[in-house]
Amino acid sequence: MARSIAVLPETEHQYLTITGKISVVLAVFLFGQLCSEIVTGTDLVVNLILDLTIFVSVIYCIVLSVKSMKFAKHITRMGYWTLKFNDEYVDHVSSASLRATCHIMVVGAIFLAYSGDNRWFVELIAPFGLRDAIQMLLGLAVATHGALILWNLREEEHREEDNFDEELGNKKRGEEVIDE
Repeated sequence: MARSIAVLPETEHQYLTITGKISVVLAVFLFGQLCSEIVTGTDLVVNLILDLTIFVSVIYCIVLSVKSMKFAKHITRMGYWTLKFNDEYVDHVSSASLRATCHIMVVGAIFLAYSGDNRWFVELIAPFGLRDAIQMLLGLAVATHGALILWNLREEEHREEDNFDEELGNKKRGEEVIDE
């Protein structure tokens, strides 16, 4: 018999926010590593900055992953592994970002599969190799995933703040606030 866990929407919101941050940090790592391979042998300062960026992104990703694991006991197994949530808005944000990520990966993979070894494509991405193109695609996908999550959740927070400020203003003027 499956046990039902009552999960607060705030908990799901926090977990999805951490998931979005992990995606953005992973994208920074992937793009930093890609740039590091391109600028090898150039200015020492540029290499140092890229190496530092990669190092910091790895450490921050580990810290966020540990934070994420703490939610395992507070989020349903379905939400923790599949990003399916009880709160409608959090679930909407999660599924929209996953759909966008899936579309990027599918369209990009189809493009790379059909044109990856064609001469015109190899010349087009001349400083890069096919592995680098795949890394760029993956970086774009995780950046999109994280950015959409963080943007949409931030948008929701602003809407809640505006509604709170509006209700507070109405109460100060003596108007009755009716919950819908």
